[in-house]
Amino acid sequence: MMKKPQLKSGENISRRTFFAQTGAALGWGGLAWAGGEAKGMEATVVVATKDSSEKSKARADFVGDGQGDQLEINAAIQALPPAGGTVLLMEGTFDIRKVEGKLGGVIIDRSNVTLRGQGSSTKLILAPQQSTNVIRVIGHGVGNVTIRDLWVDQNRDQNPDAPGDPNVSHSRFEFCGIKAFCDVPGKNGEPVHDITITNCTVLNARTLGIMLDGVNMRVLDNVLGNANSDSVEILTGPGIIRGNLVEITGRTHVGIGSDRGNSIIMAHNVIHVKKGGDMDIGFRSWANSQRHVISDNVIQVDAGGKLRLAMDVRGFAATVTGNTIQWHDAKNRLPLWLTGANIIVTGNYFENVALVVDDKTGTNKPIIIKDNVMENSVVEHKKGNLMGG
Repeated sequence: MMKKPQLKSGENISRRTFFAQTGAALGWGGLAWAGGEAKGMEATVVVATKDSSEKSKARADFVGDGQGDQLEINAAIQALPPAGGTVLLMEGTFDIRKVEGKLGGVIIDRSNVTLRGQGSSTKLILAPQQSTNVIRVIGHGVGNVTIRDLWVDQNRDQNPDAPGDPNVSHSRFEFCGIKAFCDVPGKNGEPVHDITITNCTVLNARTLGIMLDGVNMRVLDNVLGNANSDSVEILTGPGIIRGNLVEITGRTHVGIGSDRGNSIIMAHNVIHVKKGGDMDIGFRSWANSQRHVISDNVIQVDAGGKLRLAMDVRGFAATVTGNTIQWHDAKNRLPLWLTGANIIVTGNYFENVALVVDDKTGTNKPIIIKDNVMENSVVEHKKGNLMGG
């Protein structure tokens, strides 16, 4: 079995050092790395932690001690060959802490990387008083990154501080479960691209559960929970948020949203606000955005749950279709705001919902509402070029 590098607190390890410490030829998932040449299958580096099984530890290239396990995960990411590969996290609870001088615990700063766990048995939990992102993707032009099959807990109750300058872009939003952006707050560059988050559980975020700012962003088939800001948000775009279950049991601002993003699809998601859940907005598209499709989603609010807006549809060229929104209070209808223009709302089921048309764009472009099932639901026309309602 290959020798496992011994890491000290705060130490990162380069690929060159890794190869020097572990020998000239490494066998990772069927790949042989010798003399700088990769032969065989895709590279896989395996990481276990203190409470992983003995079998998993024996298989692993790196084994954490249950304190600051981001050291081993980051070393594994850097140990991948130049072409990239997979870092496979075994079952267990990985203790994640802030890397000094960085914007997270686990740092993915290179392209063609898959970070993969064993599903809900692989837990990445932010340690108390860290106030950082659990996973941060960063770097100009970094792309083709997949994060999958992980349980990610940003542990907001034990990480209460979220400092930041509201006048500096991104400054207040470096406290996420998973975040991707090309640079540090206040700077910009070539966007990250082709980032996929799939089959993860992301909970208890001080700011956002998942925040992806780049091109071709995908958030697919995850379970998302409470977040002081958004459970999931895409910026820039294009992007897809599809097949996610958002379960709200506490305070949350937005379930599924976009921010200065265009060409974004939000489809086949379920937002379930349970008893004790307190959410402001189910779905939100950003002002002045272009080309949003909000389709085939479900919003369910249980008795004892709070939701102030089903949707806030802003910007231009939005289609709202095939959604089912069921509100429990027949006397106090749930608002759905249509404050953009060139919007079509059709083929939805609304129960105890008030569709509020209030065009704030000043363009007087059409807002079409037709062919919906309106169970104790109404259209309230305040301002705008309403057609078909």
